[in-house]
Amino acid sequence: MIPTTNNEIQKRQINFSLNQILYGPPGTGKTYKLSKLMGKFTQDLNVKSSGDTDALYEMLKIETYTWSQVAAAILYDAAMSNVNGGWLKLNNGIVNHILFKLKSIKSGSKKPNQTISTVLLSHTKMDCKYVNIKRKDPPFIFEKNEKSEWCVDTKILNDECPEAIDLYEKYKEIKDKKVGTSYTKENFKFITFHQSYGYEEFVEGIKPIFDGENEDGDITYEISKGIFYQCCENALLLSDYKGKLRDFCDLPKDERQKFFNENTPKYAIFIDEINRGNISKIFGELITLIEPSKRLGADDEIMVELPYSKEKFGVPSNLYIIGTMNTADRSIALMDTALRRRFEFVEMMPEYDTLNETIIEDINVGEMLKTINERIEYLYDRDHTIGHAYFINVSDLKTLANVFKNKILPLLQEYFYDDWEKIRLVLGDSQFIKEKKPENALFKSGTDYINDKILYEIDKEAFYDKQNYLKIYNSTSSQVDEAKSANDN
Repeated sequence: MIPTTNNEIQKRQINFSLNQILYGPPGTGKTYKLSKLMGKFTQDLNVKSSGDTDALYEMLKIETYTWSQVAAAILYDAAMSNVNGGWLKLNNGIVNHILFKLKSIKSGSKKPNQTISTVLLSHTKMDCKYVNIKRKDPPFIFEKNEKSEWCVDTKILNDECPEAIDLYEKYKEIKDKKVGTSYTKENFKFITFHQSYGYEEFVEGIKPIFDGENEDGDITYEISKGIFYQCCENALLLSDYKGKLRDFCDLPKDERQKFFNENTPKYAIFIDEINRGNISKIFGELITLIEPSKRLGADDEIMVELPYSKEKFGVPSNLYIIGTMNTADRSIALMDTALRRRFEFVEMMPEYDTLNETIIEDINVGEMLKTINERIEYLYDRDHTIGHAYFINVSDLKTLANVFKNKILPLLQEYFYDDWEKIRLVLGDSQFIKEKKPENALFKSGTDYINDKILYEIDKEAFYDKQNYLKIYNSTSSQVDEAKSANDN
């Protein structure tokens, strides 16, 4: 049963591109903007009848828990409810639990019984005499008896697997919900790309599992659906199609088109640091399918056969792909051409007006930041300027000093590869960074060729003097000319 909605997502204004990347230097509020956009992909729901309770289980976010955590939560529930002393058989107990069923659906596993059996075996306590496999992995929390029943060691669970208790408590709270309960459903997933992220995690791949029927530790393999595939299926469910994505792709084209219109609820995948991943490697052949004109339900829709499962696959028209990109990590000019063609890029630069009211002991923080960034642009480029978000929570000289000492200065060191002369130019004076001459006795002889070497040191006390910050933006024009000259050299 579908719960009644108070504030349906389709009534909210979502008037931006299906594929969008927010890009800019660090600290310009990209991730903050992402969190605001998430509000457009939520539904406020009411439980009007007991039949609506099933929808509440979406609140568990079961996909964020591992199979071992789910198994432990199920057995912990049995222990807390004193069902058979906390002992459950696999086929007549564990697999009948709602948490197992939810995890099976969300994981996309074709052999969930075998998967959870493997998990139980591999996380059994080391001294369990009824499980004899070659390899076990921590946490060692499960026990098996002579009746082939399973339990979890509740005494060590809080230390070894606290996520299981967290899941159990959420489950128990939902199980006790009454008619009239309100809650918010999130129609999105959030991930962060990294250099080793690949197609297997994003779309689908093959992962090894132990054969649950063979306790000798034999390995079999199963196809695992990635987070993008899961998002596509979740988006399709919002269109009121209740089957699998692979089955939807087998429908006639005119039938598929009936499920998508302007009132179809929207789903989103938010990708932080999208430029840190290898886009060609992650998306593979699917990069073409994300184009609006190639989505399922569009006139020019395209479907492909996935390499591992051999299933038909397409991207639903109601799935938004929204990412962030830090230009200090990689210039937009260096981005994969295929990605640049298929995304709308929204620039986010420092907003000095946001800091207009941030005056710390006569220090105009907005004006100071603007001056710093103008110098960075002369000496480097605008992609490496500094965002206003670093100073949003600055309220006094002490917090300003901490921001400069622990965030701004290390960032400048990274930008200019410890070229202290340029860093001093950016800061407009030598107040924070002092020249340091080596001791005469440091080298005994043969030092003629290093006599001109200049060393620098950071004056930590200088960060607590307001005059040093005023000097940053009250510099003379000659200092700006000096910065230009340094850049030319």
